[in-house]
Amino acid sequence: MPPACHTWLPAIGSSAATLPSGSGILVFDRLDNTPSSDATWMWSGSCWSQEPGFGGHPVFGSALAPDPATSSVVAYGGWDATALDGYVALYDTWEFRGGVWSQLLGSGPKLSGPSAIDDPQLGGVLVIGAGAHAEETWLLSKSGSRQLHPEHSPPSRLGASLGIDPPTGALIAFGGYRIPKDAMTNTWRWTGSDWQLETAATSEAHLPPSGLIVADRHSLWLLAGAPYSNQLQLWRWAGGTWAWVGTSSPGPRLLGFGAAFDGREILVFGGLNEASGAGATLNTAEWAWSGKSWRRIH
Repeated sequence: MPPACHTWLPAIGSSAATLPSGSGILVFDRLDNTPSSDATWMWSGSCWSQEPGFGGHPVFGSALAPDPATSSVVAYGGWDATALDGYVALYDTWEFRGGVWSQLLGSGPKLSGPSAIDDPQLGGVLVIGAGAHAEETWLLSKSGSRQLHPEHSPPSRLGASLGIDPPTGALIAFGGYRIPKDAMTNTWRWTGSDWQLETAATSEAHLPPSGLIVADRHSLWLLAGAPYSNQLQLWRWAGGTWAWVGTSSPGPRLLGFGAAFDGREILVFGGLNEASGAGATLNTAEWAWSGKSWRRIH
């Protein structure tokens, strides 16, 4: 019997990745503030199905990325959901394959606030995050984990966003936070062996202090809430910088949302809805960005 089909359930701390097939989305999140509420959901293009549960230590904020070489989604690190005193980093690596989570054993990185993306040039999942003394870059692949040693690296940060620009194949890193909550707006490009600062993009004063970058089949997009209103706004990566994109209809007003490409559109979900006028509430809707306009799904 196939899994039951659901509209989006309220969730916090959503981590998401496009499935290795390029169609559909896997989301790992928490349904509420209960540490044991970790859940795995899959988006088919029209509804959500709940997948087998995660068997590891309760965690939130893991870095997710597809790994086409193993037909799996890799989840690395995150924060201990049971910690009562501040943020405590976890360093486990898991993969979701064939509907089951399995832990990958062996020595690996110890990174706080990690981000991950499939790197087709290197043939594995590229992971960046705050190491003991600096930002570190690692490659997770079928042969194991290995640290890369670029000549240049972004300043140490938590929660940067990674994406690949379809027209150029450039792997871009944007934003993140210095410890504890000092937002960064600089943009870096991974050459395959080194990080290069994109100076034209970094000098743009209009960029948001935080956001998610997501690629569809044609463009790399930066999605972020406007100051004070959290009305979702968009920028497109072009010519080495971010260009603001106006929309004919307004998008959602969300804080702490998740986003991923499902093979057709960019789906936005989760987080806190600030459009009700009665304070922030858990968002129960999905929104789709087609590349030209917003559409509410549920």
